[in-house]
Amino acid sequence: MKQLFLLSALSLSLLALALTSGFAADLAIYSGPTNPGWISEDAAIANAETIMNDSQMQAIFESIENYGDGDEVGYDSPLGLWMQAHTGNGQQDVFIAASGTAPSAIYQFPNADPDGSNIEDFIEDGNVFINVADWILYMSYEGGTRSANNAADGAANVFDIPGLSFGARGGPQVPTEAGETYLPSLVEFQSDRPWHLEQFDGTDWEVTPFAVSNDDPNSSDPAVAVNTTYGGIIAAMWQKAQPDWEGDDPRASGVIEFIANWLMEHGSIATPVEAQDKIATTWGRIKSGQ
Repeated sequence: MKQLFLLSALSLSLLALALTSGFAADLAIYSGPTNPGWISEDAAIANAETIMNDSQMQAIFESIENYGDGDEVGYDSPLGLWMQAHTGNGQQDVFIAASGTAPSAIYQFPNADPDGSNIEDFIEDGNVFINVADWILYMSYEGGTRSANNAADGAANVFDIPGLSFGARGGPQVPTEAGETYLPSLVEFQSDRPWHLEQFDGTDWEVTPFAVSNDDPNSSDPAVAVNTTYGGIIAAMWQKAQPDWEGDDPRASGVIEFIANWLMEHGSIATPVEAQDKIATTWGRIKSGQ
């Protein structure tokens, strides 16, 4: 069930910035039932707790809420209401699908709202969606039962790119310069659901790949996309069928690095802004290379 973790500790590296910028961003994590072949429920819960307990995350976010089984059914559920309350509130907020699934709180299956879902409205307001493990927006396992599949159309509808796919292809993902800079713990791995970078050509999404396949330059994971029209941000990371990662789970530490390094530099989570100002803030920082 939902847990609330309020800002309690400031890391020394972010203390000065927090005091001068007046952070006004909130974070929600979904760690409910998983597609068990991709990430175990225990791993999703542990990753959520790692993120919640990280001093950098506590410094960056005014509040951190963790939603689990029973919180995610329908737009009027606790998670659905959080997402609605954080759409149009004048700040850039963050939602993490630690389970890798798309509960009906954010996107009702099977593709019931191809346009205007909670998650699409949230992103189009300039907010941030981070997905790990499973094919982004593919289906839900809420209540412990596999839902009817959104299949590839879930991501295609939210990105507004017909035919968009995260199908398997390419060899091991090798960190790019951006990956080495912003995700210093990132190591080579085999992705099962990489981004198909060529499908974003000519769209209003600007993609930054943090790793690229060594035998297919259009295959990438992890990566992040920023919409150049409305400033929304979508990251899909470590989309690999590995229920329990051997060693340190990059799906927790990597998300922390992404937020603390890339998003703090390129997003607008540090300063409360009006919704219309999010576009210029986010896109301007990326174009200037800050």
